[in-house]
Amino acid sequence: MGDSLNQFLAFLKSLPLSKKLGLAFTVALVIAGFALMFMWANKIDYQVLYDNLSPEDAGAIVSRLRAKNTPYKIEGNGTVILVPREKVYDLRLALATDSLPSGGNIGFEIFDKTDFRASRYVQKLNYKRALQGELARTINRFKEVRSSRVFVVLPKDSLFVEDSRPASASIQLDLRSDLPPAKLGGIVHLVASAVEGLDPEHVTVVDTKGRLLYKGAGENDSTALLSNSQLEYKEKVENEIRNNVQSMLEGIVGPGKAIVRVSAEIDFSKVTSSQEEYDPSTAAVRSKRTIIESAESGTGGGTAAETLLDRRRGVVPSPGNEKRKNTKKDLTTNYEINKTIKTILKPAGSIKHLSVAAVIDGTYRVKKTENGTVTKEYVPRTEEEMKKFLDLVKKAMGYSEDREDQVSVSSMPFSDSASATTEPPAEPGRLHLPDLLRNYGKMVINLFLIGLVFLLVVRPLLKSLKSVSAQSISERRELPSGSEEYAEIPGPGQTSHTERVREISKNDPEKTAQLLKGWISEQ
Repeated sequence: MGDSLNQFLAFLKSLPLSKKLGLAFTVALVIAGFALMFMWANKIDYQVLYDNLSPEDAGAIVSRLRAKNTPYKIEGNGTVILVPREKVYDLRLALATDSLPSGGNIGFEIFDKTDFRASRYVQKLNYKRALQGELARTINRFKEVRSSRVFVVLPKDSLFVEDSRPASASIQLDLRSDLPPAKLGGIVHLVASAVEGLDPEHVTVVDTKGRLLYKGAGENDSTALLSNSQLEYKEKVENEIRNNVQSMLEGIVGPGKAIVRVSAEIDFSKVTSSQEEYDPSTAAVRSKRTIIESAESGTGGGTAAETLLDRRRGVVPSPGNEKRKNTKKDLTTNYEINKTIKTILKPAGSIKHLSVAAVIDGTYRVKKTENGTVTKEYVPRTEEEMKKFLDLVKKAMGYSEDREDQVSVSSMPFSDSASATTEPPAEPGRLHLPDLLRNYGKMVINLFLIGLVFLLVVRPLLKSLKSVSAQSISERRELPSGSEEYAEIPGPGQTSHTERVREISKNDPEKTAQLLKGWISEQ
């Protein structure tokens, strides 16, 4: 081994200065690359443990990390804490057992330690603080909300109804992005349902910019979020019709070759109407009543004995005293007429009018110019095709003449920007170059450095050792086999290799010359 090392050092000394400098530079570059690779491989990859922390939560989390001897970094003016990537989820689970982060709000954990000396007033105050904290924590889980604060006013109980006041609440939101009306209404009803005796109309929501996002309904406003809901419903109807029409057209002319826009007029008024209809042709007897009345007048109605006495006395009966009999008959018949009562409730949100505009790209003809360049010539759609497209659009949108809907379908060439914006989205499973570099960058660089070391250091070193070994073998082969003087390797205290070579060169100059020629050819 020592001889091989000496021969390798001698080989390095025999190299010219330019090769020595190049070899030294290559070795230094490889060592530096190895050092950087080692530092990079052992560098801690920090990931966000929690962000948007309050000072109280940040201080509590840092104290827990110090107790566990976990490395960490603080950024964002103390609002962001980073830890090693492999420990993120373990630390989150461990800190969750300690109710961290609490969002800077105190929840119902305030009652974990009960103080029996606390008065009833203090207990009510702690309950109010805990309720506000729990509501704020729940609201903070919305992805649009960075932080929030909730203020609840609970009225005092009163024995008199006229002195009782309803509960109220105010919410302040620090938003990352605009909050949709549906989620805003959800927050309002969430708070109203969590507080006893609180109605949504007594909830007020503002943001940190001072904008009034929600104001409870008053005497003249029964629906505070009605305008936002109407706008959202209008956009939903327009998008649904647009998607139906555009997907149908793109299925015929190709993706990105049709643009559809829809404008809908929605009737949000609620109408309740009642109608009563009578059909006399289908009458039926309901009841029938007959009344007969008879009456008698005059004296003709006296007895026969009285009449005989009057005649004997010489009294002649007058004709007016003759008996009269009157009879009256009353017949009443009640008929039941067929009656229909209709109560029609017209719900809000019906489509009052639709306007649809569709633009379809034409076809293109490939044309070669005299210079040999290839250009595309636009060919518009024929009138027959446009009529078919118009009929298809009407059927897809639900065209109604009673609503006086308007439809426009035209054909014109699309610009490059329009076609670029209407390209279909990329497949979700497709890999992108930035993702590959981020996931496999370290592995590729490590393999590149290993290959570089092999090509620039290991391979030349093996080649040099191989040449040195071949030189030693050739030297041994040139030794005379029958002479014990040259066959054995000299031990300690015997003649050196240099003296032996000199003796061989003196005794056999021809073989020495052949040996030198072989060495020169190998080099």
